[in-house]
Amino acid sequence: MARPFSTLLIWLVVAISLALPSTFLLTLDNLGRVAPDLTRGAQLSVMLRSKADLAAARLVEQRVGAWPEVSQVSLIPREQALMEFAEQTGLSSVLMSLENNPLPHTLLVEPAPDLNKTAATALVGRLAQLSEVERVIQDTRWMARLQEALLAGWRWVTAIGSAMVLGAVLALITTMHLVIDARREEIEVVSVMGGSAAFIRRPFLYTGVYFGAGGGVLASLCVWLFSAWLAQPVDALLALYDMASPLRGPGAFYSACLLAIGVCLGWLAALIALRRYLRSLEI
Repeated sequence: MARPFSTLLIWLVVAISLALPSTFLLTLDNLGRVAPDLTRGAQLSVMLRSKADLAAARLVEQRVGAWPEVSQVSLIPREQALMEFAEQTGLSSVLMSLENNPLPHTLLVEPAPDLNKTAATALVGRLAQLSEVERVIQDTRWMARLQEALLAGWRWVTAIGSAMVLGAVLALITTMHLVIDARREEIEVVSVMGGSAAFIRRPFLYTGVYFGAGGGVLASLCVWLFSAWLAQPVDALLALYDMASPLRGPGAFYSACLLAIGVCLGWLAALIALRRYLRSLEI
């Protein structure tokens, strides 16, 4: 308390070491929460044969919609598909001059939300076996890429976080060495007067806990500020993808975990520094 600037610097070292990996973990947690919404929006485009008329297409729609592995089916008639294509490309005059509509009737099939990869592949094969179906278009590679990217991100953050936490522990050990060395004479006097090793360790352990707890509080504050700063643009981005789930902040449990980790790191650093120092004094 008598040296607030030095104490603040120690708190900042611990806070940065905890806040950076915690922010990455929070980001990956939000991405993992949004990923099911992204995969749920995946659809299969089932293109029917050109000779199939609208009545046959509606029968296929009813048949496929009754399958348990299908969540929803919608039919896009070839006339509607041609009109939408003309509006999007601006080639309405060219397309209207065609004698025949080259686009087939198309079914947009949405698989069930709890469908795994094997069942989804089986669904594609079952759709392709229908006599009225010409082609089934499925693009699930991006979903696999997303899952692998999230897994790689978790491992990367774990490695970076472990290295930063180790750096914080080493910095705290060095600080505690200086604190203990500054009170060397007091330790020797207490030892001569019969003070036990536990009695000598106790105030230094409190000091380590104090340093760690302050760093944990600052780390929690940094994560909260970063989440509040990022919330508006991220929520706007999710709204553009028709996702109503907002960015989830750290929450009370997250802050409590940061505080607990900071306290444990400070206590551990003080214990390691004391053990080595008292052993050198033969206490």
